Order: sequence, then structure tokens, then C-alpha cells
Amino acid sequence: MTPDLPTAVVFDCDGTLADTERLSDMAWQRTLREHGYEPSRADFANVIGRPFPWCWDYFAARADLGERDAFLARLRDRFQRLFDEDLQLHPDTVATMRALAAAGVPLAMASSSSHAHVVQVLDRGALTELVDVVVGADDVPLHKPDPTPYVAAARGLGLPAGVCTAVEDTGVGVAAGRAAGMFTVAVVRAGIDPQTLEQADRVVDEVTVAALVPTREEVAS
Repeated sequence: MTPDLPTAVVFDCDGTLADTERLSDMAWQRTLREHGYEPSRADFANVIGRPFPWCWDYFAARADLGERDAFLARLRDRFQRLFDEDLQLHPDTVATMRALAAAGVPLAMASSSSHAHVVQVLDRGALTELVDVVVGADDVPLHKPDPTPYVAAARGLGLPAGVCTAVEDTGVGVAAGRAAGMFTVAVVRAGIDPQTLEQADRVVDEVTVAALVPTREEVAS
């Protein structure tokens, strides 16, 4: 790769590529209300970037949610309806992914959502053919902030994790990318406290190709 391009990039999905965290919060809120629990902003800040089993345990410790599979079915139905009606992809990430793919940079996704969900998001953005590897929550035994999703994505690309750039929007994801040994870039999205992203190698307001290229000093560190 030329110096003005990253070697390979692994993107988070929810929040980084798509504005799905907003939809997820709405689905959780409406389903939790059926059980008499009104989630707070602090609740959503605590669960952001986490897979469903972790979120279930968190909320089940705070309210009687009934039978897990029945709750999940209602939650999924609500989220899918919101997804179909109001999914929005972040234009900066979409444009950057297209530019990277056009330049021949290998791309992967590493998400705490299911593999099928990530593919559905990519399909909506006409991005599926640009991505070489998708790692969803059901593809790996451990999840963010554990580095396993990012390590698996790099392995799928046939590259060591240390030469890849991770792109994230949550502290949980930043921790995973850093633990995998990747140069980790955090983008500040609406509703995210920038202080939770301070462990990233670089914090940006917009995803661009240039933002994903580490300097020599950053590589050395």
C-alpha cells in the first residue's frame, strides 16, 4: 500500500457505519416498558456496543423480563420494523469504505450484532461486495471489549492484526481494537461522550481515508 492508505481496515457496524444504535435503544425502551422498566440514558450508555446476552443480563437484573426467548422475539420484531422504516447510514463511513475499496484496501467488519444483521446493513448501503470478511457476534465465542472479533477479522483477511486499522464509535469497541493490537480510530457520533473514546489512538469527528492512516510515530508507539 502507498503511505497515504491504510494496509487494511476493520469497521464496526452499529454507530460507526449505521445509525442503528438509536433504533436499538428505541426497541429496547418500548419492550422494557412492557415490563414496567423505563431505561435511563445511563442504562443505554452502559450497554452500548454489547451483544444481546450481555444486555439481557444487565436489564434482567433490574426488572422481571419474563421468558428470554419471548422477550427477544418482541425486541427483534420491533427493531426490524424500525430498521425497515428508518435505517440511516453515516455518509462519511460509506464514502470512506467506497474510496478504500476502489483503492484496493482490504475491508472487514467486526460487530457485536449478528452476522446476518451486519450483512443486512451492508446490503442496504450497497456495500456488501466491497467487504471481504464479516465477523458477527455469532461467529466468535468472545465479544467486545475482548479482542477476539478483531483478531478473527484480521485472520479472515489473511493479515496480522497489528497492520490493520480498527474504526469504532464506543469505548467498548475501542478497547477491543486496542487489545487486538490495531491502530484504533474512534469517531464521535451524536449521543456519545467523547471522554469514553479517549483510549483510542486517534479520535475524529468524521471518518475519512486520511484519518485511518497512522503516522510513523503512531506506528512506532
